[in-house]
Amino acid sequence: MELYIKSWAIWMPSPSNKDNANSGAAMQPQLNQVPAMTRRRLSKLTKLAFDVALQASAEQSSGQLPTVFASRHGDLHKTLQLLQQLGRQEELSPSQFALSVHNAISGQFSMYSQNQADSNAIAAGADTLHYAVLEAAARFSSEPDLTQLLVVYADEPVPEPYQQFCQDPSMPIALALLLHRSEGQLVQFIMQSNAASQAESDQAFKLVPFLQGEQNQLELAGHLRQWLWRKVS
Repeated sequence: MELYIKSWAIWMPSPSNKDNANSGAAMQPQLNQVPAMTRRRLSKLTKLAFDVALQASAEQSSGQLPTVFASRHGDLHKTLQLLQQLGRQEELSPSQFALSVHNAISGQFSMYSQNQADSNAIAAGADTLHYAVLEAAARFSSEPDLTQLLVVYADEPVPEPYQQFCQDPSMPIALALLLHRSEGQLVQFIMQSNAASQAESDQAFKLVPFLQGEQNQLELAGHLRQWLWRKVS
């Protein structure tokens, strides 16, 4: 498959802030372009997704920009709070429940940006980012009139009670790719079956050198898959 990356944006902790990356003191996007009342309602994960989505689509008319929002865990911190409230037999807030579901960020971004185009929400384990890109590639193949599509991936380390089961990602991260049918950097995106392959962690972090131009080719191990990115001159 061939794709064009028209623009991209990433948020991840700065080197000086990595020790506090998983704490409440960690740096978060300022999102000064978002009204304060709206900004206060956004969880940290939602702020990360908003930040990269707005950067990558800054020069686009977002009113009709199809999107794919992807997250391995979603807003699991919010879900844990709801589960703990259930355990204490407390009444749940309908609004908090609505904001905990996996497509909540997609809905919030659509409302803020007044984007009336379709949007999907994807979760696919350690390979979530790659399956979101695969979804975009499939849509370009099956929809001849589709010009561009915004892929947004955001994740945080899971809450402490779940750390024994999963340590991916190791730090908060968000990445947005504005993919286009014919404009931008042309790349080959290849998925190969590999029955012995075990998924690498922090796949989004490992994609950054490729996006920054430090690598022309990148291969990552997925779950029973190999993912290959190759730039085309």
